[in-house]
Amino acid sequence: MLRVDRKNKRVLIVIVLAVIILIAILIIFSLNKLYKVVSIEAGTKTLETSQFIKNEKHIGEFKTDVSNVQSWEPGVYEIEIQIEKRVYSSNLEIIDTIHPVADIVNQEIWNDEEISASEFVENIIDETDVDVYYKQQPDFDKVGTQEVIIILEDTSQNLTELKGQLNVKEDIEPPTIKGASNKTIYIGDKVSYRNNITVTDNRDENVDLVVDSGNVNLKKVGSYEVTYTATDSSGNKTEETVTFKVKEKPKGYVDIADLNILSDKVLESIINDNMSQKEKAKAIYKWTKNQIKYVSYANSTDWVKAAYHGIKQRSGDCYVYYATAQELLTRAGIENQPIVKTGGGHYWNLINLGDGWYHFDATPRRAGGEFFMLTDAEIEKYSKKNKNSHVWDKSKYPATPQN
Repeated sequence: MLRVDRKNKRVLIVIVLAVIILIAILIIFSLNKLYKVVSIEAGTKTLETSQFIKNEKHIGEFKTDVSNVQSWEPGVYEIEIQIEKRVYSSNLEIIDTIHPVADIVNQEIWNDEEISASEFVENIIDETDVDVYYKQQPDFDKVGTQEVIIILEDTSQNLTELKGQLNVKEDIEPPTIKGASNKTIYIGDKVSYRNNITVTDNRDENVDLVVDSGNVNLKKVGSYEVTYTATDSSGNKTEETVTFKVKEKPKGYVDIADLNILSDKVLESIINDNMSQKEKAKAIYKWTKNQIKYVSYANSTDWVKAAYHGIKQRSGDCYVYYATAQELLTRAGIENQPIVKTGGGHYWNLINLGDGWYHFDATPRRAGGEFFMLTDAEIEKYSKKNKNSHVWDKSKYPATPQN
């Protein structure tokens, strides 16, 4: 009986102590006028003491310098706030539960290229750093359009999935060689086989151009083939073969270097660096049309000689007007090419200022008219009213824009 009483006493003592401890904890907790933990979302711009104080009637002041709190980065900070004369403590927990967002950007590549996941997104918004990666690696060799899933993951491991489109293209289009044409040169001339030759490609900016002129003998009269080969990075190849005729220098031969000296002097007087390409072309058109007097000219096979005559003598027929314009346009850096009327009898120019080819005919006509940058439709309309003045084989020349 005595043992039982002692045992009950011990139990009672334990219970009393537990109650006392619990009451003490409750008292202590009730004494802390701040919440034990305050959670805010990463990126919260300002902190107020009211966020920590339990009773809104109490007014507090931060004792902790909250400007040192890196609110954009998840973490825990001890915050002290003074209410009246006492300082209380609370834990500030910065959490990140907001998923990153971004705009998807569909992409297009060639089938021998790869592209990173980050190139599919722009305007990423999140308070923390964001990793961008593929949910599953795309097949960069598979030609066609495929769906790709892009994962955005911030430092708190919040994930966002975005769906985009990847179009993989196959390059089967060969380069285009422009400016390769049959030429007549004379024994003793210096020849630049790449002069006025341009190569364009649907993919590559710089295309490898190989010129095979190994069979040309500049010291011997004859006809020689020169082959231009352009190969793009995909292995697509274009070949153009032209004929260089080597002749004895005729009487009255004009060296193109002498022509260039003359034409450069003309250009110095009519154009300047502040002009647009169109303004330069118009100045050349006006000078050629107005400064050369139309007279009969016997030669229509040597454009260099004709251009020299046009600038030096300021006279000649349509071949001289064409040749003079060609020289001035070329020296001014304006892309151009000759165009010949079907059956012969008239020559003029085509020019390209970067927005397509247009007709450029500086030869004055009895019926009048301005022939600067005309479309096919515009010059054909004039031609039909004026005895088919401008008729040409359209398969041999580039078409102009329709408008």
